[in-house]
Amino acid sequence: MTRLDRYVLREVALPFLFSLVAVIVLVFLLQANNLAGAALGLAISLEDIVVILSAALPPFLVLAVPMAYLASVVVGLVRLSGDLEVGAMLAAGASPMRIARAPIALGLAVTLLTLPVAHVLQPLGLVSLRTRLIDVALRNMTQAVEPGTFREDLGGVALYAESIEGETLESVLLYDERDPKAPVLVLANTARLVPRWVEGRSPIIEVELEDGEMHLEQSGEGERYDRVLFARARLALDAERELRERTRFVSDLQQMRSEELLAESERRGPSDLTGRRMERDYWRRFAFPAMSLVFALLGAAIAMGAERSARARAALVSIVTVVAYYLTTRVGDTMVLRGTGTPFIAAMGPNLLFLALGLGALWVRGRAR
Repeated sequence: MTRLDRYVLREVALPFLFSLVAVIVLVFLLQANNLAGAALGLAISLEDIVVILSAALPPFLVLAVPMAYLASVVVGLVRLSGDLEVGAMLAAGASPMRIARAPIALGLAVTLLTLPVAHVLQPLGLVSLRTRLIDVALRNMTQAVEPGTFREDLGGVALYAESIEGETLESVLLYDERDPKAPVLVLANTARLVPRWVEGRSPIIEVELEDGEMHLEQSGEGERYDRVLFARARLALDAERELRERTRFVSDLQQMRSEELLAESERRGPSDLTGRRMERDYWRRFAFPAMSLVFALLGAAIAMGAERSARARAALVSIVTVVAYYLTTRVGDTMVLRGTGTPFIAAMGPNLLFLALGLGALWVRGRAR
């Protein structure tokens, strides 16, 4: 590495650290509403907050790192351009591509470091995030019963407790009308709501009832009425709808490992929409980390094309670049949904397009010397 490379690299690397922190905070703020709506409640603890934020970090990093790197390249090279140092380098015979060599090399290194985050840490983080959000949601649901108030958001079951002592509900009334033809009324001295994880099924909330009676009514032909006394009884409540609402922003596909995505997409075939989406998500785990390399070229072209007093314009062009990249990914999504393009092109197309734009801009900058 030459002295010129080290000098340019230092100007880019230092802003990268600050830009990365700023972009991560920004992305967290944009997603804060989803996380808060899913996690906040009576049952959340400090440990839950740490786990949720840690698990949510890898998906944020996959997008935040390339954006931060674009900002750092623009900031570093615009400063050099504003101090006429880029002009001096060009006058000394260095080409725009030669000046951009160090940012491109660092962009490649950042890409290689981000790939494991996209392929390994992101799915693991999302699985952990969803599991913890469900756990917190179950605890919130079990602790949100208020004495003297009916709770009717338990999937067709209404629950009432006259008083609450710790985690024990006292003088309990439960009305289950999930089957309209066979409603069940339960009266019990005490009850506890316990979250349960059932293997192969969605988590449930189990009501553990003690010292009560159950009234069962069967309508239709052979209408009958039964009254059953019990010392202990258990009733499972379906919490799937509530949990699905709280975790709807955590994509099922993004929780899958890369090899699972590829194998399942191949099994389903190119004519299956879900299979096409899986293949697109697989290739995007390469495309998004590679944005750092692409943005290195674009950032160098933007910065070296900026005039001495055009720092604000360079920053604006950088923002427009990120927005344009996002819009092209949406075009790729539409292609996948309509079956008009391959998932590989839908995922990699934006990178190839912006890579060509960056190379073209640097070539034009070199011709204008």
